[in-house]
Amino acid sequence: MNKFLLPTLLLSATALSILPNQAQSVKKTPIQQTFSWTIISQVLFGKKPPIQPRKGGSRDPVSICMVSPDAPIQGRIVWSDRPVFIWKGSVQKIAVRLVGSEEDIWSQSVGGIQSTNYTGEALQPGQRYDWLVFYGKSPNKFVSFQVMDAQQRDRITTQLRTLEKRLKAKGVNSEAIATAKANFFADRQLWSDVLQQAYSVEKPSPELDRIRKDIPDQLCNQEQTVGSNSPSR
Repeated sequence: MNKFLLPTLLLSATALSILPNQAQSVKKTPIQQTFSWTIISQVLFGKKPPIQPRKGGSRDPVSICMVSPDAPIQGRIVWSDRPVFIWKGSVQKIAVRLVGSEEDIWSQSVGGIQSTNYTGEALQPGQRYDWLVFYGKSPNKFVSFQVMDAQQRDRITTQLRTLEKRLKAKGVNSEAIATAKANFFADRQLWSDVLQQAYSVEKPSPELDRIRKDIPDQLCNQEQTVGSNSPSR
């Protein structure tokens, strides 16, 4: 069996087994709310992590690691039209451009933080974008990603709304809903969206808070990271 398939199947099985219990006893057993986050972290931080951050080589004067969206060989597809950006290192500004363009469609100063949500106009289904990080006036690195096509995205949006409505009717709290959505995205290999759910919880449980703090260090220390030069084409 494929080594990656096993933890993914474990993730799916765990999600199916714990979500009903979460819905029924969310107030009595808070540990259950974060159990699937632990399973997700085991997949993320395993020997062959599904996320492949982009960082520079030994000659890079600035140590910056771009975690999400990441840089797998075939490119990262994201469901969200307002994705979360996660990185490690000293970054002054991040920006988003259409692939091949020299014009920012959105930018934000980010000194002192290592994650932020895209807050510009909704990104377009099927379109490819570059996420750029700046240490000085010129961009230091970039990662290209694509918003999934409209038909597939609309189908997933409908499924997520149904899932959220069902869980809210059972009295499930916001973190448990984010957990369920993260499992949903993990089953579909949409890892940028998995991380977005992890970072979407305003008041995370201690376990989720620890995992979020570990994400940049754990993923950027993996040997699977790849290098990048300037974003000029």
